[in-house]
Order: sequence, then C-alpha cells, then structure tokens
Amino acid sequence: MAATKIKRILVYSHNSIGLGHAFRTLAVITGMKKWRPDIDFLVISGTSIPQIFFRQGIEVIKLPSVKLDIDSKDSTMQSRYLAGFELEEIFDFRQTMIMASFDFFQPDVLIIEHNMTGQMSELIPLLMKKWMRRGGPMDFTLVHICRGIMRWVPLLRIPYQNPRHRSESINIGALYDFMYVLEDRQVIDINKQFLGNDPDLEKKITYLGKITNKVRDELSVRCDALGRFGLQDRKTILISLGRNHQVLDLSLKLLKLFQDTGIIGLYQVVMIVDPYLDEGAAQTLRCHPLSNQVRFLNFVPDLVDLVYNSELVISRAGYNTVNELLLTGAKAIIIPESHGGGEQEQRARSVNAPNIFVLTEDEILGDNSGGLFLELLKNPVNPAGYNFDKYAIGKTIIDDLENWRAHHSRFRYE
Repeated sequence: MAATKIKRILVYSHNSIGLGHAFRTLAVITGMKKWRPDIDFLVISGTSIPQIFFRQGIEVIKLPSVKLDIDSKDSTMQSRYLAGFELEEIFDFRQTMIMASFDFFQPDVLIIEHNMTGQMSELIPLLMKKWMRRGGPMDFTLVHICRGIMRWVPLLRIPYQNPRHRSESINIGALYDFMYVLEDRQVIDINKQFLGNDPDLEKKITYLGKITNKVRDELSVRCDALGRFGLQDRKTILISLGRNHQVLDLSLKLLKLFQDTGIIGLYQVVMIVDPYLDEGAAQTLRCHPLSNQVRFLNFVPDLVDLVYNSELVISRAGYNTVNELLLTGAKAIIIPESHGGGEQEQRARSVNAPNIFVLTEDEILGDNSGGLFLELLKNPVNPAGYNFDKYAIGKTIIDDLENWRAHHSRFRYE
C-alpha cells in the first residue's frame, strides 16, 4: 500500500459522565469508514456501552470506568466499579493500558475526543511521543475532535528538561495537527472562548458542523421504530431526562401534569431510564401511582428512531439529543441540566428552531405548564428537519489526513 494511505487509526474517548461521547465518536468513525472500509480502527475508552462499536466491526480496548459526580460542587471523580482501588491506582492502570495499546497498534493517526490531555491528563505520555517523533520517520498525525461548547480548559504546558539541563515546556496545542469542531462557528468560537485566541491554533481549527449517528435517510419508518421498541402504534410522548438529582421530581411533575390535563389517556407515554440514574430514584419512579400508564424503557441505542416517530419529546439539552431533534424536526421541550459549566444552557440558547422550546428545571417544577403541553400537542408535527451528514464529515477528515500524510510521512510503508 502506498505510503500516503492510512492503515490504522487509534481513537481515544474518555466518556466518564454519560453516553454521548461514545455515540459522537461512533458517528465520526462510521462517517470515515464509508470511504475507507479498509482502515483498522481501535477505540480506547471507559465507555459503558462498548457494544455499539462492536456492532459496527470496530475493536475496543475497554478502560476501567470512572465516574464524575456531576451534582457535587467539586465534581468529584471515583472508580465506577472497582471500589477496592484508589483513583490513582485506576489511572495508573488505565495509562499502562493506553500506552500498551499504542505500542501494539502503531497507529498512523491518533484521534483524541473532547479532552486534549485525556481524563486526569492520562494521555500526556502519548503526547510526549508525538513531540519526540514529530517530523521524523515514526511521526503520526495527532487530531483533536470536540463538540464545541465545553468547560473552559486552558492548553497545558508540559515541563521537561532539555539536554542542556534547562527547564523548558511544551505547548500542547502546538502538537496537534488538526482540531475539528463538530459545531457551527456562529454557535461557538472555541479559540476565542476556550483556547486564548491563539493565531497559530486558528490555522488548525476546522468547523465541520453538527453530527448525528444516523443521517436522515437512515431513520426508521414508524411501524419499524415502534415495533423495535415493543410499543403500540399510538401517538407517543417520549421523556428522557438523564441522571441528575432532579430527574425524579421532574418526572413526577410531568406525569402529574399529564394526568391533570388528560394527556396520559390520549398518548402513549414512554420514559427512558438512564443507566446511571440513582437506583433508589429509578425504583421510586417505576413504582409511583402516577407511573401506572407509563411504559419504561432501559437505555437503548439509536433512540433517534423513536424521537423521529414521537409527537412530543421532553429531554435534556445534550449535544446529541439537540442535534437529533433538529435532524428529525420532532416537536420538543428541552430542559437543560444545570451542570458542566453551563454547557447545556449555552446550547439551549443557541437553538433557533420552531419545533424546539426551552424550559428550565425551575419552570417545570414551579409552574402549571399543562396548557403549554396541550398547545404543543395540538400543533401539527413539523416533518422538516436538517440533514446533518456524518459521511461528508468523514470524507473531509480522511482527505485532510491523507493530504497531511502525503506531505509529512515518506518512510513507514516504503
């Protein structure tokens, strides 16, 4: 194979809070695989849903899971399952697995999703490999991909001792060859807002636009979608509120509104139970008298098909969810979670679509909003939607990577 052809891509996704990072990473990879099915992809992640990659023929190295307490003031992190180990031990082991995977796989490209230095900076040894190999025969392409809106994270400078025993430092941003933003620039300018408005970084940043794991032509028709979830072919209200401490109160308030307005008898109410929702809260919700006519579903992949075929969706304002609402044109009320440095609130403010309405948690809990729900349900469903194209995004990335390789790598496969 020609030296300019990519053979192996290693993808890191930290995925310590929810499930969105895994699906976003999957969308990017499958968007690329359409054009280059011969490329070997290896994903390194702490995701709790590695099966979504396996189903697409993508190999996964599963790191021990850690979780971030999004409801605590200091966002404490701890091991998700290995309770008998200190966090430092978990990350030492994760780092060992990451380095061993890199050394085994010898990737042409390393893609780092979301966190530039990895969870708890566990990727710094890999970034040092890039620094040592840059411009040489063992160089690899280093790529960052993010959703756009995120916490403010300054670029780190890694200290080291040079041969003359002077203290020096490396600018992490300078190591990256490409920085892709899966958002529109008018929504967020990551350089201005997060990266110090660095003119050198600006040259590396490309705004690829929003991405969804399915494109519009891949959405399931109503009978197939409802049948796959074991639901009746009835008008449906879909509720998916995630895992934070307000979920129980919000869910019960919504069900009370549905009961008081008679909505519960007219619609099939489907509630998604997040796998990370507190077990006590989930049990209370399932057993509550207001839930007698509610159909509960555990987490399932490709929820976008159910979004597409629902008369109303009530959800959070996460990146994937909002994009799926825009893709399908489904009527929706989004309720931003109040965490993550205002990420969901900022995204909700950026939404300008006639099918999406924004309410805060306090507005749901404090007001009698039954009239609003009735009015929304009376309005006809808007079939129009956006056509976000992961395959066009994948083609752009593949072309960039192989053009870079043509200019920078002449040794590996000759």
